[in-house]
Amino acid sequence: MAVSLAPLDPNQTHGEAPAHTAEMARLRDEVFLLETLMDNSPDSIYFKDLESRFTRINRYAAERFGVGEPAQAVGRTDFDYFTDEHATQAFRDEQEIVRTGLPLVNVEEKETKPDGGVRWVSTTKMPLRDSAGRIVGTFGVSRDITQRKEFEDQLERQAFFDTLTHLPNRALFMNRLQHLFHRARRAETDLVFAVLYLDIDRFKGVNDGLGHQAGDDLLVEIARRLERCVRPSDTLARLGGDEFTILLEDIASEVDATRIADRIQRELSTPFLVHGQELFSSASVGIALSSSSYQRPEDMLRDADIAMYRAKAGGRSRHQVFDADMHQRAVSLLRLETDLRRAIERGELVPYYQPIIDLATRTLRGFEALARWRHPTRGMVMPDVFIPVAEETGLIGPIGDFMLLESCRQMRKWQDLHPRTPPLCISVNVSTRQLAQTDVAEQVRRVLLETGLAPACLTLEITESALMQNLKSGAGVIQRLHEMSVRLHVDDFGTGYSSLSYLHNFPVHTLKVDRSFVSRMEDAPNQAEIVKAIVSLAQNLGMEVTAEGVETNAQADALEDLHCTSAQGFLFSRPLPAADAERLIVDGIPPY
Repeated sequence: MAVSLAPLDPNQTHGEAPAHTAEMARLRDEVFLLETLMDNSPDSIYFKDLESRFTRINRYAAERFGVGEPAQAVGRTDFDYFTDEHATQAFRDEQEIVRTGLPLVNVEEKETKPDGGVRWVSTTKMPLRDSAGRIVGTFGVSRDITQRKEFEDQLERQAFFDTLTHLPNRALFMNRLQHLFHRARRAETDLVFAVLYLDIDRFKGVNDGLGHQAGDDLLVEIARRLERCVRPSDTLARLGGDEFTILLEDIASEVDATRIADRIQRELSTPFLVHGQELFSSASVGIALSSSSYQRPEDMLRDADIAMYRAKAGGRSRHQVFDADMHQRAVSLLRLETDLRRAIERGELVPYYQPIIDLATRTLRGFEALARWRHPTRGMVMPDVFIPVAEETGLIGPIGDFMLLESCRQMRKWQDLHPRTPPLCISVNVSTRQLAQTDVAEQVRRVLLETGLAPACLTLEITESALMQNLKSGAGVIQRLHEMSVRLHVDDFGTGYSSLSYLHNFPVHTLKVDRSFVSRMEDAPNQAEIVKAIVSLAQNLGMEVTAEGVETNAQADALEDLHCTSAQGFLFSRPLPAADAERLIVDGIPPY
């Protein structure tokens, strides 16, 4: 709209004056209305000439520019109020509008002032024309959208960044990995990249020992150190918990990835100071390379995860590069887990019984119950195959419950059929997970009541490492079991912490010497000395000793000379199904 204010004509007749005066009044009202609208608008409104100099701005724009009155901006440009970057872009936009006559609608601009202040605006700019239609400048309206942009940024950070470490999260990591997959498909030459999957070793101990706040603080410190190990072009992300991933872009070969893994171990080897306490950390690292012809980003991350678990199983604080065999093993373990869940439902698990022999009299004292799995297609599956899977998946609980009930029921049945003095006893293994359950003592009580087995005829075997991992929770459980007259054996003694303190703190009845020591007694004198020391320690503490893995008469004789109380092993019998074990009760142990 072109507005022209013509002056009063002195030659105008007296009769025409009222009409002219009325028109002038109307025009003044319109100008007043337009000025009122401009100066009370919540948006910045401004006019510029052909050289992008301000010819008029409203009061809101004056406040935004930091000038007292709108008239002070006349003749100035954006370079007087904003940094060169924004001012230059504004000038280019306006010159393009002047050249083409085309408007610029709802463009988001970042306005940065010389003092560093930043505002975001949504701007519409149009050509300004005179009454003849010629472009004489530009006209713009800018609405402040800073609050909206900050909210959007907050949402983006919540969606794509970890709130604790401020690293990218899984969603952003997968987005960048997907983008790299697309780049690799478009590239004319092979683009090599790698995914590193990191799990912090023994992190649970920090949470358990110092609390979750200390664990969070340690994760933040680890994140900062990991940042020092990667290039700006790489992506370091936290997937959750104590797991991190790194996307290495444009590497030359596997060597570059393993070099980063080694650098990570060196960086983490320096102690951390958390809550006034010095902590040491390391990471197990799995590496997957793009050269494996992956079709999906998810598969690459999965394989890096598999390789990480192989690294952890190999001794922690190391790295492992994924190969195809690992995937086959992972698939096999997944099938094994599925079959194991069904095995419990279908009753495919059965107890086998290995006799425990009194070395002084060479007579039967009882049995240790050992789980066996009669798989419908694999045949007999041994415990060293499925027990680790059961431990990891939590299935060890139902398996342990089944073994406890069935072995107590079987021993009570044998006692009724073949009474003797003293009565035969049954030993049942208790896992780390079971020991951590607060109701395990009550569960044992229910099983004893249901089967009618005397508590003194039940022995629970707990590994040394499991006992040490559950010192606090296990102490109360073991004390309640002791008060019930249930016996406690420490299995695999000498292979774990071998701390004498818990032998005094817990009511331990028997130490079981691990088969690794017994098997080398004849060939390695130092191993025989270890067995001798364990037997002597037990005797001094009023405990008995059972030796595992006895396979030769020489081992049995040597153990007897050391006054070892009892033994078990292939020399006497392999683990047997219930019917065959019962024949040993009736006929006795065959000569060996």
